[in-house]
Amino acid sequence: MRYYPINLDLKGRPVLVVGGGGVAEGKAEQLVEAGAQVRVVSPTLTARLQELVGRGVIGHRRGAFAESDLDGVKLVISATDDQEVNEAVARAAATREVLCNVVDQPALCDFITPALVTRGDLQISISSGGGSPSLVQRVKREVAALIGEEYGALLELAAELREAAKQRVPDFERRRTLLHAFVESEAIELLREGRRVDAQRIARDLLAAAEDRPETSTQHPEMRVAG
Repeated sequence: MRYYPINLDLKGRPVLVVGGGGVAEGKAEQLVEAGAQVRVVSPTLTARLQELVGRGVIGHRRGAFAESDLDGVKLVISATDDQEVNEAVARAAATREVLCNVVDQPALCDFITPALVTRGDLQISISSGGGSPSLVQRVKREVAALIGEEYGALLELAAELREAAKQRVPDFERRRTLLHAFVESEAIELLREGRRVDAQRIARDLLAAAEDRPETSTQHPEMRVAG
């Protein structure tokens, strides 16, 4: 394994995207979704990027890349079709010890970005270490066909159950058993059938059973599970 898999918390952190085409657009939107403060440098922008600039979602400097564009930046993605620009970005990032990704050029990268299958807050990363993007896309299609939106809903309920259990079940092992029982229960099938209320009921019943003095779920309004 050449790469160390990691999920970065970029919320509120300044990042730079070099390029204004379709690939840069996709990278910028992913970074925005991650909560990063995104700046783009490019002579031109796609219509979508122009819209994001106009709404104040991202910043933009019109022009060619300059090393000063990296001032204060924690991470940079170069998404241009100009090899000289991509190499210049990589060199400048290395000098400043800024994490750098040059799209589709692993040799110039400090990190590579995996393909993602996203279901709510659940993210499944797929990577070939840069060896075969085509294989990655096939695996992504197959995983996406297997993992439906119900898994995102299951994660949402499991996260809410976990928070409630922290307050009401002091014993760690009992909490772990409770949370494992929920994700392995028939809740996923119920969610797949659109029966969210029934899945919520399973969470509440398991929580009540795990408490020192079991009580019915109707006595615990603080165990809120979003409908």
